[in-house]
Amino acid sequence: MGVLSITGIKPGSTSLKLTAGKITKTVPITVLSRNLLSYGPAEGNGLTATVNTDGSLHVTGTATGQWCGLSWTFPCPVQGTVILRSPTFIAGLIASVKFLDAKGHQLGGQVTSGGNAVAIPAGTVSLRFGILSSEATPTAKDGDLRIQLESGTTAHDWMRPDNTSLKGGGYELANLYPRVTGLPKTLGTDPGVMVTEPSPGTYRFKGFTTQKVDSWDSLTCSVHVDAGTYTLDASDWPYDSSSWLIGIQSTLTPDDGSGRTIAFEPKGYGPRPLKAGTLRLHIFVNTTGEVDKTFTPRLYKID
Repeated sequence: MGVLSITGIKPGSTSLKLTAGKITKTVPITVLSRNLLSYGPAEGNGLTATVNTDGSLHVTGTATGQWCGLSWTFPCPVQGTVILRSPTFIAGLIASVKFLDAKGHQLGGQVTSGGNAVAIPAGTVSLRFGILSSEATPTAKDGDLRIQLESGTTAHDWMRPDNTSLKGGGYELANLYPRVTGLPKTLGTDPGVMVTEPSPGTYRFKGFTTQKVDSWDSLTCSVHVDAGTYTLDASDWPYDSSSWLIGIQSTLTPDDGSGRTIAFEPKGYGPRPLKAGTLRLHIFVNTTGEVDKTFTPRLYKID
């Protein structure tokens, strides 16, 4: 018996008529796009996405913050290994696809545009396709995106996805920085710097000292992290991200017993890869004189 091989040239529906002797059979054929993504119009976090006539995305606006943007969630159409490529992109935006279980919780890893092929984790039910701002101070965007998720380890020419009418919405990475407890608290003397929490996760430092406060471990919290790439950030560093007046020091105790290491500190807030383990975070205050500063620390897992 012979074998018939059919290769689809472009997505669409057709049929094939097969004849063997006096028997004729018409077989319907549907050619699906190689591009596994699903997306459509979306608006949120200062960005707006529309679909061009060729099926690519057009994105305009200014993101409300770093790691904020748009996302679309849809059923996972395949298993195995996938790769994400973006032949047409917009500077200052990044694309990724995360793997979600039946409850919508993220499973390990993600596939990023320009990154290596990734095996879809067991238990994956749906995918979240996200476009986020990677700029510390987001700038205005107005351009087209052609992004392709496909099976295998080799990227091919971009194709229009089968579904370009899926409505999306705003999305931002979750802030994993744990809350500091035991506030309000006074650091230093004469009379000291009062630390309060005017809103959840935001801390105010107000007061006066004649000498350096010299507080390095009074505002401590910890969180267990999975292996991945993390960045420690604040859109409102009291001074700047290199200052040793008010900032954050952090150590990681890995689950594998390899020994505690410094994870983050001024001039080194990431991004950086971390092993799975316990991350201990210390907000330090080492000012002299009058101070009245507010900031919101943020810990993000970006890969």
